Amino acid sequence: MRNILYPDKFLSWVESCRPACDCAPAVLAGYSVAITLADQDCLDAAVQLARENSIEHRRLYEIVLQSYLFLGFPRMLEASNHLARCFPEVTLPVATTPITGEESEQWFERGLVLYRRVYGTMHETLKQRVESIAPEVFRWMIIEGYGKVLSRPGLSPVERELAIVACLMIENRERQLHSHLKGALNIGADSELVSRIIEDHKHTAPDGYRTAWRLFDSVINKC
Repeated sequence: MRNILYPDKFLSWVESCRPACDCAPAVLAGYSVAITLADQDCLDAAVQLARENSIEHRRLYEIVLQSYLFLGFPRMLEASNHLARCFPEVTLPVATTPITGEESEQWFERGLVLYRRVYGTMHETLKQRVESIAPEVFRWMIIEGYGKVLSRPGLSPVERELAIVACLMIENRERQLHSHLKGALNIGADSELVSRIIEDHKHTAPDGYRTAWRLFDSVINKC
């Protein structure tokens, strides 16, 4: 899978957004791109752009938390460290306690609701496909992904999906990108906003950009 990235082009995109981007989903998606690139200068620039657009720490923190689902713990932890350095005045509550049965049930119930919204009429087909190749993984998707993480307050479902689309485009993950492009539209993202997120980072990830447009065109034409 060809996937050459250009962090310097991301920095150019940030500069083009100033003095203000005036679109929180685009700024949050840009922060998701910076986490994916795992580049110090890109992270610095993305956080500064968020500050200029009055996007507070807690919303950036949610983008960091959800990144491990798609990028893994190493990049999530690096982004966590960076965000903490940028906001030394923020103290997060410590909650190292056992997970209760009630919490697990809530995560599963919330996760199913969000999962069905994101995948729409395809939710049962995906369930069967995942269960056929890795039975445990579907339960983990619902509990860990859609229930514990993506149903958290702090960001709207549209903001979360667009941030996911952005990082998957940078990674050029075709199968997952296709699913989340459809998911963004299923939960109410405007098609023009989705196309803006794709266009914003065409120079940062040209290969992912071409993949994203091909997939998005197929999704739109089937709607």
